[in-house]
Amino acid sequence: MKAIRVLSILVVIVLATVGGQAQFSIAPLNTFGGGDGWLAPGEGGYAYLGTANNERGLAYGNDHLYLVSRASVSGSSTNIRILNKLTGADLGGLNIGSGIIGGGLFAINTVRVGTDGAIYVGNLTTAAPANGNFRVYRWASEASTPTVAYSGAPLSGARIGDSLDLIGGGSSTLIAAGYHSTPSIAGNNSYAIIDPTASTGTHVSISGTPPNAGDFRLGITFTDSSHLIGTQGAGSGSTPLRYTSFSGGTGSLLGSPLLSVSPALRILDYAVIKGIPLLATQSNGDSGVRIYDSTNPNSPVLLLSGNNTSGSLTANANGTGQMAWGDITDMGDGIWSAKLWAMSSNQGIQAYIVTVPEPSVIGLTAAGGLLFAARAIRRRLS
Repeated sequence: MKAIRVLSILVVIVLATVGGQAQFSIAPLNTFGGGDGWLAPGEGGYAYLGTANNERGLAYGNDHLYLVSRASVSGSSTNIRILNKLTGADLGGLNIGSGIIGGGLFAINTVRVGTDGAIYVGNLTTAAPANGNFRVYRWASEASTPTVAYSGAPLSGARIGDSLDLIGGGSSTLIAAGYHSTPSIAGNNSYAIIDPTASTGTHVSISGTPPNAGDFRLGITFTDSSHLIGTQGAGSGSTPLRYTSFSGGTGSLLGSPLLSVSPALRILDYAVIKGIPLLATQSNGDSGVRIYDSTNPNSPVLLLSGNNTSGSLTANANGTGQMAWGDITDMGDGIWSAKLWAMSSNQGIQAYIVTVPEPSVIGLTAAGGLLFAARAIRRRLS
């Protein structure tokens, strides 16, 4: 009994030592917006971020944020604004060229940035190609003018472009875009993969249901170049995420994990930080942000939550928006830091600092030593 008691005490010490060194944290980036980590709609008279459902796209790259805004300012409703990543201050806009951008329900809607710094903006079309092709525009850099990287209809008749994500850069760039549930088109329970280098769009067919129509329409994010997660409203105890793989035009449903939270989480982005896969989510209801450990994509574990907004928010009835990880940095001593920006339409842009530690090697070594000592004591007392 004495050996068991000693062993139990040592195990408690081990767990306390290791567990005490692994603390995730989320905090407002207090230089952003009004100093509270939130650039509220119209804050300081800013005309490109409002409450009229005109802002649905946000991305990070080239040390900047990119905001897609259809707000009519100075005679133009085609605006891709460049924002300071630390403050949210407007630094100017991308050159939209002449006669290049157009077509679809919205000529511009969502945005992502490749690892090579190229900026991609997608439109939104309600029934490609009859109501205009799905189009993706590319800026090679902030100083360039756009080119058409893709124009077509991966799934004829489908609404596409409410959600968009990107992985890679250069010739390895891939873009994913989800289909809406309406109009009712066979195959709209999945997504399209765009290769902007080859200017091709591939409809990914997933047989059977689930996934259901529109299950990738509001949130979509790559986990690697052959897997992605999508949703049309995870949470509320009933609507799951969809975790899939794809190869060419064939996809497979690998799992449908539930996130039992309310309001539903629709906006997604994924990053691997210090070897830990993290899925960031945002509610279009209260604008709350939640971060999950996605080591097992079929069983995400809630790690952190935050909400920098205050007061009464304008409803985001469309469930749209985008969020973006960035500035993933090794801070030393096993501590990593990342920034996370999140925009739910009509509810402004939030900015966070997320800290991701790892259990100390010293702590783990000490743990092993204590367990070895405990076993030795048990042998001597037995």
